[in-house]
Amino acid sequence: TNWVRSKKEQQEIEINIDKILEFLADANVTGTFFTLGNIAKEQPQVVRKIAEAGHEIGSHSYFHKRLYNFNKEKIFEYISSSKKELEDASGSKVFGFRAPDFSINQKTIFILDMILECGFTYDSSIFPISGHDVYGISNAKPNIHHIRPGLLEFPPSTYKLMGCNLPILGGGYFRLSPLMLSSYFLKYLEKKNRPGMVYIHPFEMGGEFPIIKNLSRLQYFRHYVNITKSMYRFKKLFKKYEFGPAIDILNNYQNSHL
Repeated sequence: TNWVRSKKEQQEIEINIDKILEFLADANVTGTFFTLGNIAKEQPQVVRKIAEAGHEIGSHSYFHKRLYNFNKEKIFEYISSSKKELEDASGSKVFGFRAPDFSINQKTIFILDMILECGFTYDSSIFPISGHDVYGISNAKPNIHHIRPGLLEFPPSTYKLMGCNLPILGGGYFRLSPLMLSSYFLKYLEKKNRPGMVYIHPFEMGGEFPIIKNLSRLQYFRHYVNITKSMYRFKKLFKKYEFGPAIDILNNYQNSHL
């Protein structure tokens, strides 16, 4: 199956990426862009632009489709082909992988072996939470750890409250939380010697986004709450905390903790 973006969708991606790259350059901050393989195929100039600006390129699979909806052969194809397309477009090695919608769960944990086989050195697909309608592994470790020999897991950040891990600092969680609370979470993780992972989608930061029809009230709220405030919030956080690409954080963390 092929999913091809319209010219309008491609323009939205490029406009958002240009705005984000300009914003990060002004702040002198670099990060990791988990990018789809089919973006590298359709818009290699976008991937090249990100890499040339000094950011890490990671794989977000080939299409933005939940991996657990496909058979093993198709999953492997998406993971391996995304790495090749991204490396060809960026001219640099791709170390990290993040499944779309964090779609590695207990039933599809075998995907980690595929990620390792394809030559990745770290994964960031497993959300150590329970109760979400799409993703999460409740007993997964919340800290950076070796999940397979030769493969590190860098999980999205969580906050422990009353024995439960709560998702924080990413996407809708980042937009929903007041800035003061996000700052508190980063301090909390700092005290625990756990790097905080703040993640955001390009449309949540660049300002160009489609209005999706037929969403429930909850889905609409989750998708659009505070969508125009991300840059302001990052500007504040950049002044208080150091940020960098995931591969650099992992290299430093391994040297001192693992």
